[in-house]
Amino acid sequence: ILSNPLNRVGWGWDPAIVRERFDHLVVCCANQLGAHADLGGWSDRVELFGLPITLIGLGAQSENKQTSPKIPDGTRRFLSAVKSHAADGGSNIAVRGDFTHSFLESMSIDSSPYGCPSLLISKVRDLGAAILQRQASAAVSKVAVAAGNPWHGESAGLERLLVDIVEEYDGEYVLQHPESMIQFAFGERDLISEKSMSRFLGVYGERFDSSGLLDWYRRKSSVFADAPTWMRFLKRADLVLGPRYHGVALGVQAGIPGTVVTIDSRTDELCEGTGIKAVALADAMTMSSGQLVDSCLWGQDDALRFDANRKLRVQQYIDFLRRNGLCPSQHLQDLSLST
Repeated sequence: ILSNPLNRVGWGWDPAIVRERFDHLVVCCANQLGAHADLGGWSDRVELFGLPITLIGLGAQSENKQTSPKIPDGTRRFLSAVKSHAADGGSNIAVRGDFTHSFLESMSIDSSPYGCPSLLISKVRDLGAAILQRQASAAVSKVAVAAGNPWHGESAGLERLLVDIVEEYDGEYVLQHPESMIQFAFGERDLISEKSMSRFLGVYGERFDSSGLLDWYRRKSSVFADAPTWMRFLKRADLVLGPRYHGVALGVQAGIPGTVVTIDSRTDELCEGTGIKAVALADAMTMSSGQLVDSCLWGQDDALRFDANRKLRVQQYIDFLRRNGLCPSQHLQDLSLST
């Protein structure tokens, strides 16, 4: 989304060199507002660098949207440092949605709830309409699953249903995290701890023993190290679904109907901010594999809502970047009705 000349800066670089080589710092953020992340070290570096700074894609993480996250003092200092280094004194933090925006507002930190910029990868302007047209052209025979996390207590049981979908729809079980899932995918038996094996059998054990589970992972799972290859692979599928927001979002940007099974405030907010179709975990767990697949297909309203939201976000990001002294890319401007 940026057309400025870009280069990477390490947080540990000499501040004098950073100031000599760069005019502006842009940080690609994630769900870093929570007890799990202390950004105090970043705060110190922002002050030492002394340059205008812009954050993009920042999100708060909590079990649900009714509960505000508890953040360390170091993260509070980082947010204050970012606020004091805004290019024009206004909002220099683009956040994933209203939940994060409201949380920051309670701390007197201004932000712009414009959704995750992964929404803007595709060059297709009316992407939702194109997705609906593709969906109508063929029956669902192959489903890609954005696999969840067997260690996540609330949603671990969902994996059994996702395995059923992979089996019944010639599917692929696409892994992102944690490392123990990757070890299963590559058959790294010597690295799999007894604790991991016990946990995985507790989640998947109704269908598999240990050898069967390792064999299934070897045959049915995939791992990707870069987004373009991942997106191209997903084009083979007729539908992508699962609890990993970005695993689904990349499929949507590749022109595939996709639906997120939302498991917490983070996935709820991401879907609300980008207009991607969602099914709540509690609802998904009452369904059979076929019912969940059917519920994840897009309708006309889903496509219209997605396209309307995406056009809004495009213009918001263009305006946000310009307000912060940054240059929107030609790709981003081409997605806009007005440049």
